[in-house]
Amino acid sequence: MADTTLLLQKSYTLIQQAAINDRNGQYSIALNLYTNGLEGLMSALKLEKNDRVIQTLKIKITEYFNRAEQLKDIIKKGYVAPPLSTSNQSCHDCVTSPPTSHYQPPQPVYRPTAPTAPPPSQYHPIPTNTEDLILPSVPTFNPLPTPPPPFNPSVTGNIPPNTPNLSSLELISSKKIENGSIGNSYETLFGDRLIGCTWIKVEDPYIRTRHQIDNFVKLIELVISKCIFKDLKSPGSNVKLQKPSTKFKIDLTTSTESQQQEDELKITFYQLKDQISNQYNIVFNYQFSSTIHDRSIECSNGYLIKLGRGLDFYQKPPNNNNGLFSQVGTYSQDLKPCLEFNIDIFKK
Repeated sequence: MADTTLLLQKSYTLIQQAAINDRNGQYSIALNLYTNGLEGLMSALKLEKNDRVIQTLKIKITEYFNRAEQLKDIIKKGYVAPPLSTSNQSCHDCVTSPPTSHYQPPQPVYRPTAPTAPPPSQYHPIPTNTEDLILPSVPTFNPLPTPPPPFNPSVTGNIPPNTPNLSSLELISSKKIENGSIGNSYETLFGDRLIGCTWIKVEDPYIRTRHQIDNFVKLIELVISKCIFKDLKSPGSNVKLQKPSTKFKIDLTTSTESQQQEDELKITFYQLKDQISNQYNIVFNYQFSSTIHDRSIECSNGYLIKLGRGLDFYQKPPNNNNGLFSQVGTYSQDLKPCLEFNIDIFKK
């Protein structure tokens, strides 16, 4: 726990300052502070061992993340903050501006779990394994007018303008993959269909667990090699890693089994979104649907790839080496045995 104390203290101060600027309508400053605070909290989450603190961190990270995403829409649309309320209504979660220049932001507070907790003045910033973390809340008001809802591919206007009309698609390839067969990497099966894309839409209800998220990252890597750094595998190429000038868009619709799993995935997707945006200029949007069933990859160049099992069609590797080395096929999808599934490719 001691390893996370400094991280939590710094993150607490950043988040508190973010909430102050947020309430005062300084949205760009608030967004930057929320983002920096989130980085510290997510780093602390990886190191934390206390289950209660871990649960609190997940809840608050989700809260701050959602507010940061909302602020991005607010800034983009140029919304202004509503006037501050002049009523005498109390606000227990609000964070007010410091009264003087000598104000020192409070440190993270840990509330003892005993039935008779001491008053706030007796709380101390040094955490132990038997205490719960308390972090500030974001402002509960919304600027006027209300910001637009999160990305939803099913809503007109959120879908890229060149989305193919499904009724006009022609089946150009249909293949059944036998159980246990190899040589079926994403690149082998549909890599060339991605060439020329500027965006893809992925629908797969099973991007939840670690290996399924790894599958999704593999797809992103394929997009990078086929659509962004197109000369990556050319003989004698000397491609340097630098952020491309052209944006690429990836939209994901998936599902979860519980609210807790959704909150955990939001944290994972936030980190993934940040990395691929900064390094590869990829705009990554995602949403969760409780009714999704189909598995497909829709491409801006007119291709629609239907995968019977989605991206998760490889057999689970046997665990017979006591963890001493990685199994053959761990790093090469072509060497991974497959489950039985069908892949159908349509073209506009």
